[in-house]
Amino acid sequence: MAAAQALLDETAEAQLSALGLSANAWKERFCQAVLFSALCHDLGKANEQFQAMIRHQRQHPQAIRHEALSLLLILREEPLKEWLSNALENPEDLHFLLWAAAGHHRKFPPDGQAPGTGIQLGVFLGHQDFQRTLCIGARWLGLGSPPALDDLSCRLTGSDSLHTHLRTANRKAGSFWDSCSNEKRRFLAATKACLIAADVAGSALPKEGKKISDWIRAALKRRLTPNQLQTIIEDRLKGFPLRPFQEKLGKTTARVVLAQAGCGSGKTLGAYVWAAQRAPGKRLFFSYPTTGTATEGFRDYLIDPTLSARLVHGRAAVDLELLGVDDEGELADPLAALDAWSTSISSCTVDTVLGLIQNQRKGLYAWPAFSDSAFVFDEIHAYDDRLFSSLLRFLLTCRGVPCLLMTASLPHGRFTALSRVLLSLGESLETVSGPTDIETLPRYQRFLSEDPWSLVEQCFRDNGKILWVANTVDRALRFAEEAARRGFQSLVYHSRFRYEDRVRQHGRIISAFREEHPTLVIATQVAEMSLDLSADLLVTDLAPVAALIQRLGRLNRRSTIENPIPPKPFLVIEPDRAAPYGSQDLPDPFVDSRLWLDSLGMKPVSQIDLARSWDALEPPGQQQLPCDSAWMDGGFETSPRHLRESAPGIAVLLPDDATAVKRGTVDPARVRIPMTIPRGIDWKNWPTVAFARVPPCEQISYDPERGAKWSR
Repeated sequence: MAAAQALLDETAEAQLSALGLSANAWKERFCQAVLFSALCHDLGKANEQFQAMIRHQRQHPQAIRHEALSLLLILREEPLKEWLSNALENPEDLHFLLWAAAGHHRKFPPDGQAPGTGIQLGVFLGHQDFQRTLCIGARWLGLGSPPALDDLSCRLTGSDSLHTHLRTANRKAGSFWDSCSNEKRRFLAATKACLIAADVAGSALPKEGKKISDWIRAALKRRLTPNQLQTIIEDRLKGFPLRPFQEKLGKTTARVVLAQAGCGSGKTLGAYVWAAQRAPGKRLFFSYPTTGTATEGFRDYLIDPTLSARLVHGRAAVDLELLGVDDEGELADPLAALDAWSTSISSCTVDTVLGLIQNQRKGLYAWPAFSDSAFVFDEIHAYDDRLFSSLLRFLLTCRGVPCLLMTASLPHGRFTALSRVLLSLGESLETVSGPTDIETLPRYQRFLSEDPWSLVEQCFRDNGKILWVANTVDRALRFAEEAARRGFQSLVYHSRFRYEDRVRQHGRIISAFREEHPTLVIATQVAEMSLDLSADLLVTDLAPVAALIQRLGRLNRRSTIENPIPPKPFLVIEPDRAAPYGSQDLPDPFVDSRLWLDSLGMKPVSQIDLARSWDALEPPGQQQLPCDSAWMDGGFETSPRHLRESAPGIAVLLPDDATAVKRGTVDPARVRIPMTIPRGIDWKNWPTVAFARVPPCEQISYDPERGAKWSR
């Protein structure tokens, strides 16, 4: 309750404003609902099975989760229900506080009755500790004296069981939810997220040395200053003036702005110019599609320790160590989930932010910080359909926060979807296009050749840099073997590396492209965004148009108006199969890609040519809609849902790494390897260590410079 009170004091109005709810109309109800749910959310722990479990006296699963029992106790115990209801300004708010309480562990409603858990459950409502807890709540909330209650014995089987009553409560709640207005649904979403954040803070924060409320208030008061943002801009400019495109971004006035500009146009610096006008006094979340691009964004702009910036993604601790940044152990601390509260600028994956929409942990925990922040979403053309629909839903739901969307090019349907979502709120999408002189600079020229290796050989003789992008790891490794057979030394880059080896390989590639010698890099689609390099020749498998545009963004990247470089060649190869973009059972996923390439022809083309040709291909009327949201649409459901489309795969640990992880000498994030699952491999019986499977030694072969592959 102390954590909830501090959160409300610091962020209640911001939380409501972020969701488009008037503080005058909703603040009192919101604060009351959050505080009442903070009192009630753990009452269900006063049962014999939970108490035996925390005393290590119980082996079987609990019959019912404590948060579900908290809801049932208040609904079924009339004296307790009446005591709480009489103190609420609005009687229907009992539903909202109960739903928030029941869903505070993101596992509600429960799947069903656990096996082998007995037929009766004792609940200690008459215990002095339970009564003292109610008395604390009464003093805190200004309630009358709590009712005197007796211990209960509840049935776990039959028609009068707790599970039967829970199903009945769920049905009634569903009927009430169906009648709720859109505003009430946003009100519940804020209540749920605020309680979850308060519960995490109240559980994880140190109980000695500093009060919980003091820590929360101090953390949430740390905001961006104009000087911090200006320092980033000036350090990057190095005395040169801003481009007109970047100045325009700084003068935009709409809540949501779209910056559409090609590679090398200065979008990222322009984003900080935008933030200098929209983020002072707030926090800034710079969201990237991948961990690699988030790390690169941190490395390029935010590594200065005086900026109070943080790299936020699942493997950030490894990246920071390899970048030489000392995080003083903070990322390993249980409070790492709350880092967003005290961080002025976060470079993160987009999942950190949009995960909120689907009840994912980091997003819910960061909600109090999100509510008074500005957001940059980079490379939105690279989002899959599910992720882009989540972005639409975020813009629709969090209608009070400023957002900058950035992309090299965007299909007309997605542009229309963005515009319509904002129009439904009475807003418009303000668009800033990239600098015309840079966008129209001829950079690329398609070549046709039966033998790509002849182009590679010529580029090598010219001391050039070659990027070869394959659609799958297996093809990339075959091309690397063929390169070696022909006498070319290559660097390989894909996702199937131990993470620390992948980061080192990334560094080797960047260094090789900066040195004065010919270089061949053979990569998969992970190179599309995470590699900041400029190739002299691009060889690529045929892929969807968005992927091809991204790959071309690695070609002739350094050409500028001041120092124009003649167009560089690219060659497109037909792969032997559609993976990972489709299968033999699905329609050809490359139909549009072939039409797009034909429209480009063999003449020199610019970034604007790529975008216009893509726009011309899109059939009219095709557009995306905001997705369903577990957070906003789920009522008192708080189970997380998927944010992205994903191919089936598993994380594995090599046997020696698994042993080191079990000894505690290696962080599993450093050595996990993501693998697709081929047919014929029975992986489900492999041992599990740190949420990864450990295959037999003979199943996977591994090379730190080539990565992993299945042995058969």
